[in-house]
Amino acid sequence: LFFQARKLISDFAIILSILIFCVIDALVGVDTPKLIVPSEFKPTSPHRGWFVPPFGGNPWWVCLAAAIPALLVTILIFMDQQITAVIVNRKEHKLKVSVYENGDLCLLLSSSFLIVSTDSKPSELY
Repeated sequence: LFFQARKLISDFAIILSILIFCVIDALVGVDTPKLIVPSEFKPTSPHRGWFVPPFGGNPWWVCLAAAIPALLVTILIFMDQQITAVIVNRKEHKLKVSVYENGDLCLLLSSSFLIVSTDSKPSELY
């Protein structure tokens, strides 16, 4: 029972600490900077509307020129993830396949799958 309670608290530790310290701040009256929220929802500059031009004064060929470094960065990140997976999954590490082994496949369409798939593997070494 103690282990289950400890596990439950550790799962929600960040949210619990934020809530506890917000309550302490409200009750004790600690002078902390607060976010000032405006009363109406509008752009910050009166000279600019809601639509921001995508090129912003740049010539059209900048989009084509940006494709080359974007492709190189994509290849670099892909190779980093693959090399990390190969190094970590060697037989000498004696990793056991967990439930979350293929969890990064569920996040394939999100931008965080690159971080999740690389960081979850080394944590299985311990």
